[in-house]
Amino acid sequence: MKFYIKQMNDHTVTLMTEAGHVLAYFPSVVDALVACDEWYMVNREAPAHEVRVYSRDMNIDYYDGLQVA
Repeated sequence: MKFYIKQMNDHTVTLMTEAGHVLAYFPSVVDALVACDEWYMVNREAPAHEVRVYSRDMNIDYYDGLQVA
């Protein structure tokens, strides 16, 4: 499954599917990434992590290996 994490202007964070369905809201991008990691650990047959993060103010080095828009 592909996950999309979007940080809104009010700094809330939304975890969405590729089709745009909202799965959950989080207080931070890191919390949303943890949820994705947990999903991939439970669903080991899924392909490698596919997470795209949309955020205005993020440290690119911290999210090394992710597709950052």
